[in-house]
Amino acid sequence: MAKNKGPRTVQCYHCRHRFEVGGRAQSTSCPGCNKPLIVEDLVFDTKRSGIGRIKVQTCGTITVKKGGRVTAELVEAHGGVVCLGTIEAKKVISGRTLVLGKASLFYGALQAPAVDMAAGARVKPSLFEVPSDPLGLGDLEEN
Repeated sequence: MAKNKGPRTVQCYHCRHRFEVGGRAQSTSCPGCNKPLIVEDLVFDTKRSGIGRIKVQTCGTITVKKGGRVTAELVEAHGGVVCLGTIEAKKVISGRTLVLGKASLFYGALQAPAVDMAAGARVKPSLFEVPSDPLGLGDLEEN
């Protein structure tokens, strides 16, 4: 039986409005702008799983497993980004530390509070901006 998670506070990636969602919520509509939101964690584990998307956004985390690939204009994850495979994007915004595994390939302008890069990770020349709290999420509880 899965644990019953309590409510959590999320921030809309469209209008930045903050509100609470149930712990098991996977998607919802923002009460501030009425646009649909994904609040669940996203996992990409195959070479074709994230290709051709314009935006990959979630209030949760994005994990690209070894052998996985995401190619998009924008990748945004308020809970953080873990890349063990390949991410190619014009812009990547991570609300928590970007983790790059030893066999990862990363290309894109990055905005994240920190980067944890394993030896062997490959980064194509990109603009990396590491402000302390790029999305103003520091006062939200760690999920």
